[in-house]
Amino acid sequence: MANIKLSCIKKGNPSNLNIRFYHGRTIDCNAQSHILINPNDWSEKMQKFKPNTVISIKNEYNPLIEGLKDEILRRFNIDFSKGDVINSKWLSKVVEEFYKRPEGIEDHRIFFAPFIEDFAKESETRVNPKTGKIISFRTIQKYRTIKKEIESFEETKKIRLKITDINLKFHREFTSYLKSSRKLSNTTIEKNISTIKGIVLEAKEQKLEINPEVESKKFTFTRDEPIDTYLNPAEIKLIYNLDLSGNERLNNVRDLFIIGLWTGLRISDLKRINQFLFTTDTIVISETEKTGTTVSIPIHPYVKEILIRRNYQLPTIISEQKFNIYVKEVCKEAKINEIILGNIKDPKTNRKVKGFYPKFLLITSHTARRSFATNLYGRKDISDNTIMAITGHKSHSQFMKYIKTTDKEKIEQVAKLWEDELKNSKPILKQVN
Repeated sequence: MANIKLSCIKKGNPSNLNIRFYHGRTIDCNAQSHILINPNDWSEKMQKFKPNTVISIKNEYNPLIEGLKDEILRRFNIDFSKGDVINSKWLSKVVEEFYKRPEGIEDHRIFFAPFIEDFAKESETRVNPKTGKIISFRTIQKYRTIKKEIESFEETKKIRLKITDINLKFHREFTSYLKSSRKLSNTTIEKNISTIKGIVLEAKEQKLEINPEVESKKFTFTRDEPIDTYLNPAEIKLIYNLDLSGNERLNNVRDLFIIGLWTGLRISDLKRINQFLFTTDTIVISETEKTGTTVSIPIHPYVKEILIRRNYQLPTIISEQKFNIYVKEVCKEAKINEIILGNIKDPKTNRKVKGFYPKFLLITSHTARRSFATNLYGRKDISDNTIMAITGHKSHSQFMKYIKTTDKEKIEQVAKLWEDELKNSKPILKQVN
């Protein structure tokens, strides 16, 4: 078993605490710890400060001593298993690396926030090996957002985080800070933690030192159960049949929305609608914005009617922000006003507030994609793989997150099943004497 013994060889004050590290009969080495103490305060027999030592001295030096001992044992377990030579030179090297000094507080090799900034800047020209594309602006923006959260946390705690400080203790304190002080949702906290974990693992790829606790299964967070709205075919029909001929603004958004509802496209792809290839029966997209995949989508009758009505002139593209405002007006006109549970962002706090609202207030651009997947899901004539081929989902678990059948509709489906079984069954009545 590996052992560490600390002693003051020289009796002058201050004295450098000496480290003796030994294991079995073959390893016995020494090095200076660079921890200077009064030798009269140290008990070699007890291997700690004497009871009458000033408390402030104990509080200052004990964490440093324990940290150095832990690091020596950690490095020994790694290096010894690799067959490295364990001697005094090795011990001195471990001590020196434990005390390594960064080149200022902006050294990205040591401190976490500077590393995030350096990684974000490098990502501006970095190619994602999975897609062969430059890292998206949205991903880089995500890195810089988490950097701001880290810096805000550091300012609150009056600390400066190193990469090696990202451990389970940090996880507990940071998630508590995000929940109690920043009032963030569980979903947002999970996204932040996931981003942090990914960035730290990138530091590991760059051969920088990290704390292995970041790879623990506990270094995660549970998202809120999502409350997402979708439109059923009857509601979509109401929107499609609206007479908006006197309002070009809403007429344009309605047509864009219908195309989204029956193609399952993201708003980022709808913005590029003029780049699509429209044939008699399909819409072909060479590369979707998020996944970079080629998608061919059958043209729904509603979409065909819109193209014919517009003389094959596609709707005008608008920003996502305007789309989300206007589409609520369209749904209000269509009387999509059932009171349902949902989240609406409070402009004063910029936080989502759960409550019961008229359904039209909960409609956004993403409602189209969820509606498309939900309305096709469960049909006997269409497999999940077919829907996924259209939506571009790579995994069934991700696809299932888009399925948003309401509890009311699930109950109605079960009731319909019971009704059908009752119609189809012919019970045989036996006479009881």
